[in-house]
Amino acid sequence: MYKRILSILIVIVLLLGSVFVAAASAAAALLHGDVDGDGEVDVIDATLIQRHTANMITLDEEQQQRGKVSGGSELSVADATLIQRYTARMITRFPAEETDDDIVTVRFTDNKKWGTVYAYIYNYAAGEASEEKPGVLLTDPVVNSDGYNEYSFAVNVGKYDRVIFSSGKRQTIEAPVNKASYGFMIADKNASKYDVDVYTGGSYSSGKIRTVKMDFPGYAEGEQKTVWIYLPDGYDPDDTSKQYSVLYMDDGQVMLGTLPNDDWRCDKTVRSMMNNGEDGIIIVGISSLDGDRNREMVPYLGEPVWDPEYREQFLEIMTEEEMLEEYKKYCQGEIFADFTVNTVIPYVEANYNVNSVRGFTGSSGGGLMAFYIGLEYADVFDYVGVMSPSLNAYDASVWDEYLNTKDFSGKAPRMYIFCGNNPKDEVEQGLYPYSVEAEGWLLAHDYPGDRVRTVTNDDTKHLHKYWGLYLPELLSWGLEL
Repeated sequence: MYKRILSILIVIVLLLGSVFVAAASAAAALLHGDVDGDGEVDVIDATLIQRHTANMITLDEEQQQRGKVSGGSELSVADATLIQRYTARMITRFPAEETDDDIVTVRFTDNKKWGTVYAYIYNYAAGEASEEKPGVLLTDPVVNSDGYNEYSFAVNVGKYDRVIFSSGKRQTIEAPVNKASYGFMIADKNASKYDVDVYTGGSYSSGKIRTVKMDFPGYAEGEQKTVWIYLPDGYDPDDTSKQYSVLYMDDGQVMLGTLPNDDWRCDKTVRSMMNNGEDGIIIVGISSLDGDRNREMVPYLGEPVWDPEYREQFLEIMTEEEMLEEYKKYCQGEIFADFTVNTVIPYVEANYNVNSVRGFTGSSGGGLMAFYIGLEYADVFDYVGVMSPSLNAYDASVWDEYLNTKDFSGKAPRMYIFCGNNPKDEVEQGLYPYSVEAEGWLLAHDYPGDRVRTVTNDDTKHLHKYWGLYLPELLSWGLEL
């Protein structure tokens, strides 16, 4: 029905031509891409530019000004193409909207002593690069405190959002670059490529961690759940004029290196943000240890995707109805979500200098929880990071039934969905199909298209360090930096 209505509208526009757009322009304010002045950027605006450049209609000066999204002096087909790409969410900003605020200085530490270093800078969705491979040759390094050459280069993050470093022979995997990115360094070998790690120099150092024990309804009496609260460098409890946004995350035990060699490096990301001139944030990690993680991360939505072997074993001792009832008792996802929203958040907001901006993120089973809590408590969170989520716990039909119960006409958090696709990682490969389909599920249930983004990486595996690599982009996009 929507496509039919849209087709009719386009026909009307084509018939009315310049009469329609002239009437609309009188009261329209400048909005890049909104040629017809109706307050929205859509395919009709692209069509009007195409008709103007073909001399079929004539747009007035104000309409042409709004249509010059490429930043050029004359309206052209390139402007129409950019609007089409914008409506398809291939780009999120027009070149004409770029400002000096979009220029970010990025550092690279040559800790493997490659000697020659290139930075290939490009746009993830559009595939456009600043120049051909291998990219920009980095020059004029300084020796940093670790004794390695440190290079600096500028990136227009309003136009480009990915970087690959190489020596001409060796290269890293791609890494997101944005306003929360300060620098990178070479990490371990990843097949034929190298991983990258966050490099933090600058004036900000590690913050502080506070630990709180809280009663959790899902535990036996006397047992408590650990909550870690990371406070950025410079946090002053007495300075109530400085308030911070808060990112809540499940699996808090992996946010700052409490597990060796594989963590999210959350503190490095926050320091990078601050070194780039952005405000710091508070990160609250909620533990999921002691063997209860699988129960806590799974909400009950209906019949799950059973493991065939276990299903047959259970059916030998109980009926399908009894088996489903036992599964329902097993799931504590609703309890965890309620605990987060009605116990942890009130505690944090009563004891720390925070503002009203809240985010939530998690990975794997925790990504399933992040997806659920973002939908279940859409009025509580402003953005959600759904990282390699275990959405395959339920069939797509179950998700469809669940989403049918939701109304997204009100507040909807910015939903960032990420999944790796490394062919040598069976876990990540298993999670990939539903991860990339989830955006379509949401859009089919009228979730706002500009508030959901899906990102993948063919080199990353099911490890915390990769989710941490994309944490800066999650924060930059979620907080609209």
